[in-house]
Amino acid sequence: MLGTLLFASILSLGITPVADQVTMESSDFPFQQAIFESGAELAEEAIRACEKRFGREIHLPPQMPAVAFTHRYGRCYGTHAGLDEHLEIHYRNEFKPENDYRIELYPLENRQQLEHLSFQALKLTEQTAAKYYRGPLNTLQLLVFEKADWQYLLTTANQSSTEIGQRELTEIAQSLIHAVNGKEPAFAKWGTLAVTETKRKYDMDVVDYLYMGRTKISSVLAEEKFKLWLKKGNLEIGVYVTVSYHPVTDRILSIRYEEI
Repeated sequence: MLGTLLFASILSLGITPVADQVTMESSDFPFQQAIFESGAELAEEAIRACEKRFGREIHLPPQMPAVAFTHRYGRCYGTHAGLDEHLEIHYRNEFKPENDYRIELYPLENRQQLEHLSFQALKLTEQTAAKYYRGPLNTLQLLVFEKADWQYLLTTANQSSTEIGQRELTEIAQSLIHAVNGKEPAFAKWGTLAVTETKRKYDMDVVDYLYMGRTKISSVLAEEKFKLWLKKGNLEIGVYVTVSYHPVTDRILSIRYEEI
């Protein structure tokens, strides 16, 4: 099982073609259709399916790698898939295979031992340990930790052009720890701002809200992205709202709107 897991990880990092990917922004409809038919689905649907399957809330790290992705999809694996039951959320860039990032969540009773890998021990916080593995070139990097009844596996490519490394994976894991431990998520104030400003701009009610993640672009620029669904009378529209700000001073730099 563990050897199969590692092999599957290497395959899905784009080193060889894979079947389980949903193209969210590609115009290649036949390819996208084939992926949906393979069992992959929208990330939000996969999360809801696994929350229902396991009967517990799922938290994803609010911070994202500071690279661009063109694909985002998910899958809630059951025992029929030949793997331990778990959730997988995958981010890829159609044009940059090195921009590849995957989050896997296993309930602790299904935790993966991965004893065949040589890990480096890390400490995310005083209470939370982690372990990091960097495979040979053109394989993968893996950060493993546990929080809130889940084992998290954060995986990215290990290629010469990869911009995501141990430091980035560690910061992403720490963002999850802080969000779960805090009284409210770190992005909450930015979500409130996004809702308030979007209602003012469109003069419509916000009827649904989804946090898409945080991207740290540089030491002086970070972004929080939200998906809002607006309604007024019979009119309904979706809007992506991106709040840009200084990550140290929290000074707001801009708010961008993109209608879906």
